[in-house]
Amino acid sequence: MRNQVISSIICLFLLSNCNQTVRKEVKKKNNIQESFSKISDTISDNHNWMQAINDKNIELLSSLYTENALVLSEKGVDLNNRKEILELVPNSNFIVKSVSTKKRIQANDNYDYEIGSFINKDGGLAKHLIIWKTNDGNDKRELEFITVASGTQIDLEAITLQREQWMILCNAHDAKSLIDNVYSENTMYYNRGRLLKGRNHLVEEYDYMNNPEYKLKLEPILVEPVSESIVYEMGQCIGSYNGKYIIIWQKNDNGIWQVLFDSNI
Repeated sequence: MRNQVISSIICLFLLSNCNQTVRKEVKKKNNIQESFSKISDTISDNHNWMQAINDKNIELLSSLYTENALVLSEKGVDLNNRKEILELVPNSNFIVKSVSTKKRIQANDNYDYEIGSFINKDGGLAKHLIIWKTNDGNDKRELEFITVASGTQIDLEAITLQREQWMILCNAHDAKSLIDNVYSENTMYYNRGRLLKGRNHLVEEYDYMNNPEYKLKLEPILVEPVSESIVYEMGQCIGSYNGKYIIIWQKNDNGIWQVLFDSNI
């Protein structure tokens, strides 16, 4: 039964004054060039992924994932490493019709975050959130969270209120209250190759928030509705930590949005 569930999920998985003026113009030009470069890199990375899936090119596909790459869904960890990913492809008749990127940002010198989607040959749509490892000159997927997408309308104001509650509890220096009130029971946290599962592990990980000097603000860059119960978010932390973050929100049985997945790298 487990293999059937995993295979089903993976089928979906396999399924974007003058000197000041001059300086501003130069900066603007550089930003545009960087943007085009990032778009070009992303198109190339995803095109290679689609080609590898469709051609059953295991050698190419292997080069696109880190050794310990993870594939996740709202049910948890579906695949634990590159070996498990590669074992599923040869026996699949899945074809990726198209793949697109909603937004890709640089998290730091070693990682990028991407929110995008792909469509299978039958028109099925899934949305993915990817953590890219970028520091070896060959961008590789290190983590991919995949959800079957639907056109359900989401009240993003409810998520805004939960994000504000997250900041209130974080800045109150009470990590346990933050995790107990805003995170789901089966929450997952990823950082630099480590995946922690469950509230207790995350309370320990977030102990630094109990420091009375710790302050943090979350500024979303993209909030992407996926289904009636899943929303992807990527954004910028401001304060004691100034890196990028990822949050995947999940609506629980009581209609409350909670953090299912959290990452900062």
